[in-house]
Amino acid sequence: MLTDDIHADVSALNTSFDVFKFLRKTTEGFGLRYFSVLALPGDASGSFTSHSIINNWPPDMIKTYDRLDVINLSSVASAIRRQVTPVVWHIDDVLTDDISEALAAAMKAFREKGFVRGVNFPVHDFRSLRGSVGFAGDRPPLENRELLELSMISIHIFDRLSRLTHHGEDEASPLSDRELECLRWTAAGKTSSEISTILSLSEHTVNHYLISATKKLDAVNRTQAVAKSIRKGWI
Repeated sequence: MLTDDIHADVSALNTSFDVFKFLRKTTEGFGLRYFSVLALPGDASGSFTSHSIINNWPPDMIKTYDRLDVINLSSVASAIRRQVTPVVWHIDDVLTDDISEALAAAMKAFREKGFVRGVNFPVHDFRSLRGSVGFAGDRPPLENRELLELSMISIHIFDRLSRLTHHGEDEASPLSDRELECLRWTAAGKTSSEISTILSLSEHTVNHYLISATKKLDAVNRTQAVAKSIRKGWI
């Protein structure tokens, strides 16, 4: 794929959900399984969930990743913050020191899900916000030409997501952060049960946020609430 083609394809994405579908298709096209887009502000602390802009990780994997604080322990996460070149990794290299039994078990579970090797591209947007676009799977190592193409895609995707979000800031959202989070995950195809796992909330609480968001947006159901929020650029 040529740079001009990538720019044209990504520029045609009008919502965050369009970006999600584009990344899902791209990930599958490279024989990979997972993608993630993270914001990495100056404050390096936080969880995968708090930094995630968009991803297709299974909810149980996110919950385990955050419970074990992998994002703050991993040498890969540290490298993403320090360098500007792609960070290519294998799960066996994620943690260099002795690891706990719980973490060893989690890594084994990740490996069984096909989360074996991957690459994260350090990126930044037009506001100089640092971030990372990552891809992972269990295929053989990516070739140099594939890394180059994914790098260009990552640069354009992060900038596009940032501009979509920035555009949405022109009209303030009436929704709370939790309501927006629940709508984002609903847009990604997650059920209330799955969202409750991702956000460490009860299913009843998730449904409460979704019902509240639907009422505030004068929508007939959560699907319409998602659609309205996407058009406004809030999710």
